[in-house]
Order: sequence, then C-alpha cells, then structure tokens
Amino acid sequence: MAKKAEFPAPWRLEGSGVIIFFPAHKKNVLASPALGSENAASFRGGAGAVMLVHYEKADCGPYDELLYIPGFFEHDNKTYMRITKIFVSTQESVEWGRRNWAIPKELADFDWRQGEKEWHIDVKQPKTGNNIYSISLSPRFFNFPITTSFLPWSLLQKQEEKYADGEEFYLETKLNGKGSAKICFIDRVEGSREFPDYHDMSYGPRIAVAVNPFEMTFPVARKVR
Repeated sequence: MAKKAEFPAPWRLEGSGVIIFFPAHKKNVLASPALGSENAASFRGGAGAVMLVHYEKADCGPYDELLYIPGFFEHDNKTYMRITKIFVSTQESVEWGRRNWAIPKELADFDWRQGEKEWHIDVKQPKTGNNIYSISLSPRFFNFPITTSFLPWSLLQKQEEKYADGEEFYLETKLNGKGSAKICFIDRVEGSREFPDYHDMSYGPRIAVAVNPFEMTFPVARKVR
C-alpha cells in the first residue's frame, strides 16, 4: 500500500484573493456562532477580517479558502489574531492545516470566477449544495504593494486533542507575505448561519482590497502553553 502523502510546514503559497477589513462590533461578534464559546473569553474586539483566497500553488496542491478573523484575542498578556471559522476546497488542506497550525478548517465546494474587472465567488456545502457564502466584487483604480509587515500580530490557534498527544497548547504562527493590491468594491454579498455576512459582525467603515498576485509563507508554528 502506498504511503499517504504528508505536507508538513513550512508551506509556500502563491495565488490571489480578497481581504475585507472592518471594525468588529463586539456585541454581535460575541453572539455569533462563528466565534465559539471558548474563544469568547479571550476576545478583545478591534478590527476583524473576512478573506477569500485562491491558492494556485501550495505544498498540498491548489485550493480555495474562505476564513473569518473576528478581531484581537489575548493570551498570557499578549495580543494575537485568530481564525475562528474557515472553509477550504480540499481534504489535504483540511487535515494539514489542522496538524501544522491548529487552523480549524472545514471542507466546502468553491466556484471561483475571476476576471479582470469582476470576481464572483460562491462557497457551498458539499453534501447539500446550500449556500455558505457568496460574494461579487470589482477591483478598481491603481495597483499598490501590500505586505504582512503592516500586521504586527501573529495567529494563535488552540490545537485540538486529536493532534495534541494529551497536551493542551496553542500554536503561534507569524505569516510572511507580499503582493500587488487594488481597492475593490463589494457589489453583492450573501452570508448564512454557517458564515455570517460581515455586515452582521461589524460597523463601518469597511475596506476591501483584491490582491493579485501574492506569495506567502506559512512557517513552522511555535508551541505556546
């Protein structure tokens, strides 16, 4: 029997995507099922983000992604960001995202249509075809450089028991990436109970940028108690 493929960190990725930044409405975030009861205790508010990413190159193979960062969290008197809800298009990304960085990935079907002037992205449940998240956007104006250096915070994710060998710990990951971005307009967005519309979790102003292309490294995570 052939050995199952393994995809340990680090990963080097290339592709395109959109990031929607917004001030988090703390009351709405705390009431959202996209946060989770354990995360609620350490949630501090601040700026949140929804990201949709089309990875054309990745160590585990190409895949698409939809994720939600509610805002800032506190652990041991330090501030971190945390992904509390995330869907991806391949099982390899699900398994090794959880193993490598404790990112709680779930599987979904993606329909990613990306043109020069308009992007349309639909994310659906694999078994039922029900909508998880659907968005249309229009990149506009001029290109400008964007890097992760303007985000001085790391991700901090609690490792699930399945991969923790009886321990209880978090994994800290400092991302490193760069790309070419444009401001974009959100023409249409439709959330669901599984992934709420960002209007439900925020108040203005909201800023959206389309990044095409980008390159990013997900390094080996650091264990944090």
